[in-house]
Amino acid sequence: MEALLKDVELRKKNPDWGELEFQTLYFGGGTPSVLSSDALKTIVATISASFKTNGFLETTIEVNPEDVTRQALEGWKDAGFNRLSIGVQSFCDAQLKWMNRKHSGKEALEAVALAKEAGFKRVSIDLIYGLPQFDLTWEQTVDIALGLPIDHISCYALTVEPRTVLGSRVAKGLETEMPDERVEKDYRYICDAANSEGFDHYEVSNWARGKSGRAIHNTGYWSGDPYLGLGAGAHGFIGGKRYAVISNNPKYIASLNAEKLPVTEEFLSDRDRCNESLMTGLRTASGVNFDGLEKRWGHNPAKHNHVLFNKWILEGGLVQVSQNPESVFRIPEAKWLIGDRIASDLFVT
Repeated sequence: MEALLKDVELRKKNPDWGELEFQTLYFGGGTPSVLSSDALKTIVATISASFKTNGFLETTIEVNPEDVTRQALEGWKDAGFNRLSIGVQSFCDAQLKWMNRKHSGKEALEAVALAKEAGFKRVSIDLIYGLPQFDLTWEQTVDIALGLPIDHISCYALTVEPRTVLGSRVAKGLETEMPDERVEKDYRYICDAANSEGFDHYEVSNWARGKSGRAIHNTGYWSGDPYLGLGAGAHGFIGGKRYAVISNNPKYIASLNAEKLPVTEEFLSDRDRCNESLMTGLRTASGVNFDGLEKRWGHNPAKHNHVLFNKWILEGGLVQVSQNPESVFRIPEAKWLIGDRIASDLFVT
C-alpha cells in the first residue's frame, strides 16, 4: 500500500496526467475487498487529492461474496464507492468447489441482498458459462441472476489458460474443455433471457438494466479514452502511449522505494490505434463508424479490406446500425461469439 501511494505521488508530477479530469475510479481485478476500510479510504483520498476529479461519477470496487458483510459494506461506502462488482461466477456449490472458490451459492445470494440493504443502488455480478454441469444448470443460474436486485451482469466463457491448475489437468487428460456447441448454447440462453427481462446487451460480455446500469468506467476503455493504471500489474494509456506496470510485487515495491516507476511503454501508430478502435468498437452495440476511423487515424478498414468487409455483410456478420451516418456498422448479437475473427479480418496491415 505504501508503494501504491508512492506510485500516485510520482504520477501526479507528470503533466500528462495532471491536465486530465478523471470521471471514474475502479478497484480491481485481483481482490481489493481483502483490504481494510481504512486502507481503502487512504488510497481513495490520496488519489482524489492528487488528480482532478470534480467528484467521481462512478466508483467501483470488485469484491468476493465471502468478503461482503454489513461492516465491510459500510466501510466501502465510507471510502466513497457507489458501485459493487461481485464475483459470483456461479450459484452451484459443486461448480464453485470445482473452481476452488471460497464462497457458496447461498453466500453469493446473501452478498447481493446485503449490498442492496446497505444502500448500494448499483450492483453488478460476474458469471462464467461453459462450465462442467453438476446439479444446477446454466439456465437455472441465469434465471436466478436475472431475478436479483442488480443492474448489471458481466458474463465470460471459461478459458483454459496454460500454467494454471485447470490448464495442467486438461493437458493431462484429467479434464475436458466444453465443446463449442455447448458454449454457444449457454451464450444464446443468457442473450435471450436477459433481453426478455429488459437488460440491454450493450457489449459482447455485458448486460445492463437500462442505460443507467451501464459501466461508465469500462465504456471508457472501449471508447479509447485515456486511463491511469496504478499498482503492480496495472496498465495505462494516454496520448498514443500504452504502459504496463511490473506485476512482481517485491520488484514493484523495491522500485517505488527507489523513486522509480517500474513500467514498460509501447507507442502506438495511427494504424495500431485504428485497429484497436475497430476491435473494441465491434465489441459494442454502438458499432464502428468506418468513415470516422479514416478521418481520425487515416485508415479505413472497410476500404483496406473491402473484399472481406463485403463478405461479412453478405454473411450477416456486419449490419448497418443506422442510415445516418451510413458508415456505422456493428456485429449483430447472433454473431458476437465470432467477433474477434470478424475484427481481425478487417485489421489494417
